[in-house]
Amino acid sequence: MKIALVCQSLLLSRSLKSFLKENIVVYKQCDFVISDKKIELDKPIFYISHTQNGHLQIPFSKASLCLALEAFENSLRIQEPSTLKHGTQPDFLEEKIANLTEKFRQELIQTLRDYYGS
Repeated sequence: MKIALVCQSLLLSRSLKSFLKENIVVYKQCDFVISDKKIELDKPIFYISHTQNGHLQIPFSKASLCLALEAFENSLRIQEPSTLKHGTQPDFLEEKIANLTEKFRQELIQTLRDYYGS
């Protein structure tokens, strides 16, 4: 699990760094972002809030944080099968292109043989 932090609260940011030090990475390398504010990013956001509309409510313990992060990560993995289909799709497309190319080659050879009588 690779996590980036985008927090307004310095106290929250330092607490998360303390709890998750081995999982904290820069934004470009992360799987998802932990934030205490509503922001728009191109990566999934684990939202921590004082209200109940977040993934985790303040105050929290290290154990509740870890459990909530595991649940969030599992929910992301469940959503990934659509990306897995895209991951196997190039193999399918490559095979389809190879089949079409071979078929075209055979038809072209047959057309030339028919035309030149060989």
